Amino acid sequence: MLLDWLEAHIALQSLLDHDGVAGWVHRSVYELVAVHGRWFTPAALPAQVRPLPERQCFANAAATEREHPHLAYTEGFAVAAGSPVPTAHAWCTDPDGRVCDPTWSKLGGSAYLGIVLPPSLRPRAPRYWGVLEAPDSLYPLLRNGL
Repeated sequence: MLLDWLEAHIALQSLLDHDGVAGWVHRSVYELVAVHGRWFTPAALPAQVRPLPERQCFANAAATEREHPHLAYTEGFAVAAGSPVPTAHAWCTDPDGRVCDPTWSKLGGSAYLGIVLPPSLRPRAPRYWGVLEAPDSLYPLLRNGL
């Protein structure tokens, strides 16, 4: 379902294509994630990681990475368990590719496709917008690639 959704967005982008992104490495966030993203394995929240408030995934994943340096901040698209709708989301991953999602600790996720972002790219206080959501961080990635 997530892959079909992503491919549909990429196809729609090509139909609506315009010269505004001519010369850019990627035309959209969907293409960026399709090219550089990987699938991560859903897993239960480890006992040592505390659940954090819903609807604050970018700040939650950044805080979890700071508290647990063996985890990596990851952004992309995910599907919450029981939902048919993919959404932009952030979580952490362990070295084996398992998801550590402090935001959906009770709900859980059924699919995660994302990019482990380099340490220089992290959401910043006070807004904690997603790196792949905020124009000032997304546009350079689309223009120049990772």
